Amino acid sequence: MRIDFKSRKKWSYPINVITFNLSRLFPFRDKRVWVFGAWEGKKYDDNSKYLFEYVVERHPTEIRPIWLSDNENTIYLLREKGLEAYLNRSVKGKWFQLRAGVAYYTNALIDFGTFPLIGGAIIATSWHGMSFKKIYNSKYHGFSLFLKKALDHVFSWTYRDLSFVPSEQGKKWFEDSFTLNSGKIFITGQPRNDLFQKNTREKVFSALCINPNKKLILYLPTYRQQSLGKDAMLTIVRLLYENKALDNVLKETNSVFLVKPHPLTPTIKLERRDNFVVLDYLSVENNQELLAAGDMLVTDYSGGFIDFALLNRPIVFYEPDEEVFLKYSEDMDIKFFDLSDLNKAKTPNELAELIAEPTLVVCDATNKLWEDESIKGTCYSENVYNIICKEIGLE
Repeated sequence: MRIDFKSRKKWSYPINVITFNLSRLFPFRDKRVWVFGAWEGKKYDDNSKYLFEYVVERHPTEIRPIWLSDNENTIYLLREKGLEAYLNRSVKGKWFQLRAGVAYYTNALIDFGTFPLIGGAIIATSWHGMSFKKIYNSKYHGFSLFLKKALDHVFSWTYRDLSFVPSEQGKKWFEDSFTLNSGKIFITGQPRNDLFQKNTREKVFSALCINPNKKLILYLPTYRQQSLGKDAMLTIVRLLYENKALDNVLKETNSVFLVKPHPLTPTIKLERRDNFVVLDYLSVENNQELLAAGDMLVTDYSGGFIDFALLNRPIVFYEPDEEVFLKYSEDMDIKFFDLSDLNKAKTPNELAELIAEPTLVVCDATNKLWEDESIKGTCYSENVYNIICKEIGLE
């Protein structure tokens, strides 16, 4: 078997079969030490960040929360704020991985480094968002699926003891995607969505130098694979940029169309206009803050609209390349198309028409699937915190 030495997950897998399972034997774990990591140790973001900050603020005497990362700048900035943080590869980082009673990740165990030593902790995750895409186990069938699940019991980068989702639809997606104990999937909501209770508009508009009196229409397209052409996204955005009907609607509604490409998309360079702005991916520090500031979302196949729907604001699907995109991408649950067909455009002119006549039809239908009645109006971070405490015996 050829080993991909560029992938940490692949070349370190056989070693982790041994080291991760040996870490389960460490006898001195502390239920009150919780470690957090995100985005393969590269970023301070997402559900891990929000739960970490919530525990720091609301439960500082009950829990010792520690952020672990591979990013030295992240560690420096957190320590400047008086928060406890260590590099995964440091002695203290490894020590607290072994001491942790709880380890909470966003992407995978690799959030805690190439060789995570958290096997004996209660490992929990809310993942990095919900989706309709078929990933991991849902891409396998027959004997391949049987073998995949067997290997997962030996070692899996997506292993967890506890999973947190916003609805029954989320439970089903997790069950289909990962090798899990279905009885340990809890409906709590995602900690990152607690931010929607705060007003981030002024901060976002100021950071992006946008007139605060404008309506903000966010366009967050997903990544186009190289098979679609390296300039596929540039072509889509340029056609919108040059479209007169869209330009007129933006002027009539006093709106600015803000394009935030996927981080893997090549840089799109178009001259900034008063009503049309293309961001570099690094221009925005926090995706959730950007969503919270938006008045309308234009999206395609990304799961970001599931979060945005919680704000009860209009959502439009813009899919000019639907047939060719779906041909080369992951399979999608049919429920996605039921939603996208409610308010979908395939040309710039059609998009302009839908922007001119905003509707909450997608928003309402999305929330019926993705926000359970039992958690409406609750604090999602507190929901997650309470279940973790109950599961480890800290009630």
